Amino acid sequence: MPFLKLTSDFLFKTLFSQNPDLLTYLVNSTLGEEQVSSVKTINPAIPKEILSDKLSVLDIKAKDQYNNIFHIEMQASPQNFYPKRAIYYWAKLYFRQLNQGNLYSDLKKVYSISFLNFSGIPHSKRYHFTFLTLDKYDPKIRLTDDFEVHILEIPRFKKKLEELESSLDTWLYVIKRSSKLKEKEMKAIIEKNPIMEKTFSELERISMDEKTRELYEMREIGLHDYNTNIQSAFERGEKKGEKKGEKKGEERGIKKESRKSKRREHKKDIRTAIKLRSSGMSLEFISQITELPIPWLKRFFERIEKASSKNGA
Repeated sequence: MPFLKLTSDFLFKTLFSQNPDLLTYLVNSTLGEEQVSSVKTINPAIPKEILSDKLSVLDIKAKDQYNNIFHIEMQASPQNFYPKRAIYYWAKLYFRQLNQGNLYSDLKKVYSISFLNFSGIPHSKRYHFTFLTLDKYDPKIRLTDDFEVHILEIPRFKKKLEELESSLDTWLYVIKRSSKLKEKEMKAIIEKNPIMEKTFSELERISMDEKTRELYEMREIGLHDYNTNIQSAFERGEKKGEKKGEKKGEERGIKKESRKSKRREHKKDIRTAIKLRSSGMSLEFISQITELPIPWLKRFFERIEKASSKNGA
């Protein structure tokens, strides 16, 4: 039986939350020279109700031996605003440390590691990006060591089996091809990286578990239905808005070009709202960016949720 896809946020979290040694190896492969001795997940549970919530984020929050914080995520759905989203989640984890009564001097470093099954960083062919807070004129100077964001774009990883050099290369190869891996490939990978034998063993166990497959399919269908309903709602809204705009334009004598311009702006705002909401942003934040009223946004997304429920998502 083929393995389930590791590009699924559900399967990704299931595998690495249940295997701290594999998670530690993945983190160290990503960090490179800077290594940690252990990483422990602090949010291992995946409540079933979260799987049916299409806007929920199935991420991994973890801490190392020094209590530094890690936010690790697999994101399969394309998001034009992902860099902003990554900073937003990093900031939440950094800020929440103060809510625990800590002093500024007690703040721990927060790492963000995002695996994207799409291209989120334009104008580059690289697949691994590391962002730090460096001085513009002297990159040797950092504002702080507490900020580190890694973004890994799976589609840009093109290496073949014989071209794999680092442990990170191996992880990206396995993640990208998990459901298509052949016995010959796995044997070659294990020879160079013995720990990957456990990775394949765990993938097999998880993929064969009936309950896990059921939850996996629930998540995949739910995300597909949600994206479909968003697109359908947007198209219906476009048509309805066009009719209303044309009617009001005729009544008030508004010029045709002006109406088209307003419709284009409204469509742009709705697209932005959908992308931001899919990225997990709050209605308040979306309203500030798009200037669409919060009550209108609330009704809009409620209609989408109702449509998803009717479809059995």
